[in-house]
Amino acid sequence: IISPNGVFNPLLEESQYDSDVNDAMWAPLLEINYDGTIIEGLAYMPEISEDGKTYTFTLKDDIKWQDGTPITSQDFDFTFKYIMDKTYTGRFERETLNVLGWEAYRDGTSTEIEGFKIIDDKTFSVTMASPNAKTLAYFSKDLKPLAKHVYGADYVQGNAKDLDKFNRNPFGNGAYKFVSYKDGEEVTLVANENYYKGAPKIKNLVFRVVNETNQMLLLENGDVDIMASTVAVTAENLLLLQQLGFINANIVEFLGYGYVAINHNEPIMQDLNVRKALAYGLDRSSVVEAAFGGQANVIDIPQSTVSWAYPEDGDYTHYEYNPEKAKQLLEEAGWKVGSDGIREKDGVKLSLKFLASSPNPVNDVLVPVMIDNYKAIGIELKAEQMEFRTLVDKQSEAKEGKFSYHLAFLAWSLDIDPDSTSTFASNGANNKVGYSNPTVDKLLNDALNEMDTTKRKELYAQLYKEISEDLPYLFLYQRKDMNVYSSKVKGMEGGTPYRAFKDELEKISFE
Repeated sequence: IISPNGVFNPLLEESQYDSDVNDAMWAPLLEINYDGTIIEGLAYMPEISEDGKTYTFTLKDDIKWQDGTPITSQDFDFTFKYIMDKTYTGRFERETLNVLGWEAYRDGTSTEIEGFKIIDDKTFSVTMASPNAKTLAYFSKDLKPLAKHVYGADYVQGNAKDLDKFNRNPFGNGAYKFVSYKDGEEVTLVANENYYKGAPKIKNLVFRVVNETNQMLLLENGDVDIMASTVAVTAENLLLLQQLGFINANIVEFLGYGYVAINHNEPIMQDLNVRKALAYGLDRSSVVEAAFGGQANVIDIPQSTVSWAYPEDGDYTHYEYNPEKAKQLLEEAGWKVGSDGIREKDGVKLSLKFLASSPNPVNDVLVPVMIDNYKAIGIELKAEQMEFRTLVDKQSEAKEGKFSYHLAFLAWSLDIDPDSTSTFASNGANNKVGYSNPTVDKLLNDALNEMDTTKRKELYAQLYKEISEDLPYLFLYQRKDMNVYSSKVKGMEGGTPYRAFKDELEKISFE
């Protein structure tokens, strides 16, 4: 992995790198199959009431925590209380799930969550205030339980933040269990003999922190066995893998996208003409070609082509590279070219701060192109290089008004459900850029509450059209994803955008 933050709690994680580690240590309530359908996990598929509000789960008999203690309904009751607590700071979308009475628990006016009922040790029900099309998806992958006898031993309602002390000493129920973490070096795990699918065949699992510039050399030298989604799918890398001979690769379309975040809290970024000028003024095709060599596509909407919700008619705004159009938009917005070639308005220069994680091969291409392209239309771009986890922290500080920036390069991985309320709704849990659009809010809500898939797809088509016109982000690319591994590693074959080897670690072996 590249740069973990060391947040080893699946309900608090903020980066894909921490998520990779957490996935090895926690098993979810329900899982996602290779075709994107939801299947049983720790529990069997739930019984759903006729009104679509109540989901009744029955836990499997042989599920245990890493210390051998049985996993029970009480653990899930505690987990729901944790994510509904007023001091919970994670990304679980509790507002959208909308469990009956969750706000009363958050506000401290109730000591129980009205919609969560323990039926017996192996059975519990969850009732939503209103049904929505994504409800079942919330119980898959993202809902990994916390052990009440460990995390909840000293928990007091209103003090969920106190559980952060476990972030570097996690306790789970997955294929592997935590041993140690050396910041900036590695995370060491050991096989969990109490894993309900059976103890993994390989005893030790080490997540090594590597520099993207030397990872292929480490693989070639046998210092690592698997590079999981960190090697870019480029013509150069594919040729190198072919020359090595003893390396295999599993390549799939990536369910996600890369983008330049726009900080809408900054007054300059609140002008749509400026945002559009940034889109027209950036040669995204050259960036994507240079970074991925034909193995990625330029995009204008926040959706992957592998999603059922992807609009087939392409009825949304496309931003081809057009610097003259960009100049025109800036002129219309009142930004006039100054004596130094940089535009000004009301005594303020059009100078933008761009946050770039380093090292990062996409940023290595993107930054110089952005600087040159934007200078040509009268915009000064100042890039600040930093570690990825520092960038994530700076985004959080900016949301709280403690830091200032205009643009930042990032990437999202997407869920199987196309709902993006968390990202683009005005009050979205993952909306760190201050974006707000009433039309987007309404379309997100309408699509989430529409149970007919055909009608949902029509609503998402309208949503993507509105988003492409309003530009909460500068959308860059959809790429391919690649797991690269030594030929001695078995059990890596057959991955899809929805499920990969890390979902079945107990099947991995050495020849």
